[in-house]
Amino acid sequence: MIYNLCNLVDDSNLDNFYKILICEASQLPPFNDLTSKAEVLGIMNSLPEEFQAMVIPFIREKHSLSSSPNSNNGNINWRHSISFPLVPQDEAIQDLLETFHNKQVVAFLVRVTHSHLYGTQQQPLLFSYSELHAANKTGLKGFSLSLQGETYGKAFYFAGNEAEFPVINRGLAFQLAGSL
Repeated sequence: MIYNLCNLVDDSNLDNFYKILICEASQLPPFNDLTSKAEVLGIMNSLPEEFQAMVIPFIREKHSLSSSPNSNNGNINWRHSISFPLVPQDEAIQDLLETFHNKQVVAFLVRVTHSHLYGTQQQPLLFSYSELHAANKTGLKGFSLSLQGETYGKAFYFAGNEAEFPVINRGLAFQLAGSL
């Protein structure tokens, strides 16, 4: 069968990720790439308030995401890599990041039209961070966050707008120790 495909440019495919929810995988109920999307979404949307998670808005055009299949001895794994800056550089923010450093997490990335979940409870991503310094006055100063890992399946794709993902809108505002 021959498929005639074309690149249609409209608002839905120009949409960009603008927010990420990062949560510790160890606190989630067991799920993997074979778990149904409805069940995974139910798990994510029913996280209790005391759950250890961070919701971080992206700085426009300053994040990087790659997710690609990798064949190894006849098996296909998906390699995921997410990186982005978090500003400002603040001791309270660094203390929070330290609680996630070198821990296994899942990442829920949000667009206007849909969201993706990278990593699973059984195959999470590894969270790390480093300080971000700039040589000039106008450069970003803060932290560079990185999430990387491999899963058996591709990311979970959830159609719908942010209102359909209540987990992304919960949580308390993080109080900075210093002034901006």
